[in-house]
Amino acid sequence: MFGKIENSIRKSTEYKKFRSVLSIIFEWFYTKFFFGVLSRFERKFVKFLFVGFMNTVFSYIIYAICVTILSRPTLSLAVSYVIGILFNFQTTGRIVFKNSDNKLIVKFFLCYITTFFINRYLLDTLVVDFHVDKYLSQAILVFPIAMFSFLLLKNFVFKENKN
Repeated sequence: MFGKIENSIRKSTEYKKFRSVLSIIFEWFYTKFFFGVLSRFERKFVKFLFVGFMNTVFSYIIYAICVTILSRPTLSLAVSYVIGILFNFQTTGRIVFKNSDNKLIVKFFLCYITTFFINRYLLDTLVVDFHVDKYLSQAILVFPIAMFSFLLLKNFVFKENKN
């Protein structure tokens, strides 16, 4: 059922226009942003940053909503990770690594569980031991956790066969 829905979405004119707009935005960022500094990096890594930015904003919004409602940073982080993993798997797999194999979700999930516990430890350290604001603490951790996540995904989940 979901396969048929997905195929009809992919064939729609709106989807094709959306992909075109995203491609144009990505090309601009890759070649022109900040004097073309991003063009010095591997294209896949820059796509990861681009998609990762969307994923991070999405996950942080979920975290902020949860921490506002629940007032518990660790529980809010867990909720944002679970929802974020599902969203991230689709966007990262398809856009960055050109891989839509849903069988990789287990490896993907294991990578995010690993980053979750590292993130949780660092978040608790900042909030409890250093008394840094719970919103600012997660904002500080976003980039280092994202970089670690890219390395895990590239080398463990979506590794290319070099045959």
